[in-house]
Amino acid sequence: MNRRDLLHVLGAAAATGALAGLPAQRLLAAGRRLHRRARRGGLQVLDPHQRETVATIAELIIPATDTPGARAARVHEFIDTLLADWSPDDERARFLAGLADVDARARAAFGADFLGATEAQRVTLVTQLDAEAQAARPATPDSRQPPFFQQMKFLTVFGYCTSEVGAKAELHYETIPGAYDGCRPFGGWRANPGDF
Repeated sequence: MNRRDLLHVLGAAAATGALAGLPAQRLLAAGRRLHRRARRGGLQVLDPHQRETVATIAELIIPATDTPGARAARVHEFIDTLLADWSPDDERARFLAGLADVDARARAAFGADFLGATEAQRVTLVTQLDAEAQAARPATPDSRQPPFFQQMKFLTVFGYCTSEVGAKAELHYETIPGAYDGCRPFGGWRANPGDF
């Protein structure tokens, strides 16, 4: 997927009310601004346990492989900043309730909160949350609030792809793609085999 396709998908699938309807280029710019703000400050909305839960879930969604994962892209800090700066109170409360539900489900299934569960148990729970989110997917994006995990997944991908780590390592973003030849005569240009 190229950068333009990614931006189109992100713009069309904005799963958070504050970002819904933004054109793709503005969505990308908003993501970059949020990353800059996230680097400046500490936790604003999430407590340390919630922050680590978000970081762990995000890393399960985009794990480190031959490229850095969501934790290296500091997606958890990005999400905290987005919740503080952009999310309405009701949306922020729904997100925090979703995090609490993840811990409650882990305790019910495994006898420990999400962070206390084993890696295999975490994967099982995240897989179950993803299946539920896919089954509950609304017919239209605006018909109702997305399930917590769908929102978490969107915010993880959005945070990762707008981070410096994600843009450079995964998307191979080049600030100025192609070559610049400032000595080319201004007159008519003809395609020569050596021009490409």
